[in-house]
Amino acid sequence: MRLKIKKLPNLEYNLYINNINGILQALSLNLVVPYASIYTKRLGGGDRDIALLNSYPAVFCLFAVFFGTYLYRKFKNKKKITSIFFLLSRSFFLVFIFIPFLPTAFQPGAFVLLYGMMNFPNSIATMGWQSYIGDLFNGNWRGRALSKRSTLSTMSALIVTFTAGNILYYIPKTNSDRMRLYQIFFIIAFVIAIFEVYSLSIQHLDKHSVQVEKVTPLKDKNSLVKLKEILKMFKKNKPFLDFSLCVIFFHFTWQMGWPIFFTFEYDVLHSNEFWTSIVSTSSCIFQAVTYILWQKYSEKKGNSLLIFYATMLMAFTPFIYLISKSMLNVALLSVVSGSAVSGVTLLLLNNLYEVAPDSDRTTYIALYTIITNITLMFAPILGMKLKAATNIYFALLIVGILRILASIAFYLRYKKYKKLLLKKSAIV
Repeated sequence: MRLKIKKLPNLEYNLYINNINGILQALSLNLVVPYASIYTKRLGGGDRDIALLNSYPAVFCLFAVFFGTYLYRKFKNKKKITSIFFLLSRSFFLVFIFIPFLPTAFQPGAFVLLYGMMNFPNSIATMGWQSYIGDLFNGNWRGRALSKRSTLSTMSALIVTFTAGNILYYIPKTNSDRMRLYQIFFIIAFVIAIFEVYSLSIQHLDKHSVQVEKVTPLKDKNSLVKLKEILKMFKKNKPFLDFSLCVIFFHFTWQMGWPIFFTFEYDVLHSNEFWTSIVSTSSCIFQAVTYILWQKYSEKKGNSLLIFYATMLMAFTPFIYLISKSMLNVALLSVVSGSAVSGVTLLLLNNLYEVAPDSDRTTYIALYTIITNITLMFAPILGMKLKAATNIYFALLIVGILRILASIAFYLRYKKYKKLLLKKSAIV
């Protein structure tokens, strides 16, 4: 069936700027984020530090969501607030430069803590950006704008990650040389981030568009009463509640595996910056290729069914590690993990937009952010405790089984809301 979509004012311009913003964001973040775990190891960090590196961002995110929800409900200029907090977040890259000057014993702990603190402004900005995208593009174009942006940003991430990994592996002669290179990358990442924030600030929003969020005024200004009103609002939205339950289960199993995968790569398969870049690059290739495919088939079959396929594909990742004998195996089999990541990333957001109404969208996104970060607080730590209590192979097996069960939960949700969700996701 051919889709008939009317052009919107500023549509082509906003699509273009949105893509540029995604590319710049990928260039900035991928000079830092893919190497955060191995940088922690280079600083002398252990399993506990790796687990906390994954958990601390969630702790700061929870505080950020409450503060961010207040800001976005009180002040109408989402773009300005989002830009400010993105810049604050990227400013932490400059703070990371000074980590190697601290006493050796404090370096890994300081980096892990600062890395977590960075997520406070980043969570506020991300929450605002997700809501702002909902304002910028209507339901007809939203998924396409996200998939195109994701494809281009993933290709950019591929280039910068591969280049940075090779530079970090081949050029330094000593660990001190490698640390200086990391410091240079932090500076470059911040400079790129300035342009990233600028590109966000020049997007054009038509405030009269029907999809622009309408905030429901709360009856009472008392904070406890506000919370009761908000919870009542969510309780009436049964599809959102059921989606949230599936998300909690899936995110817990997804996040539980992150530190286990890295530990397996570093301790068992003896990974380094070079192999980190190879695996990330390989994964990025398949993410870039499959973003458009996931979006295309979600338009035909519906987001609620496609998220089941994406999460089931994600469940194969722990089993891939179980059969891998070298980092080359992990890189070659990243066709599965890369394709799954693109599907999960895109389709979770598409599903969220389906169950969160245009009115009070920011508040719904805030709650979604809270539940996914509550799981992130505990899942990585539990994953590493499971590995310590048994062994890394048993831990991978359990994570794989739990991911399969989480995927089945999404399928049961699809069966329950099949007609409703397909109708809402249909493009007319």
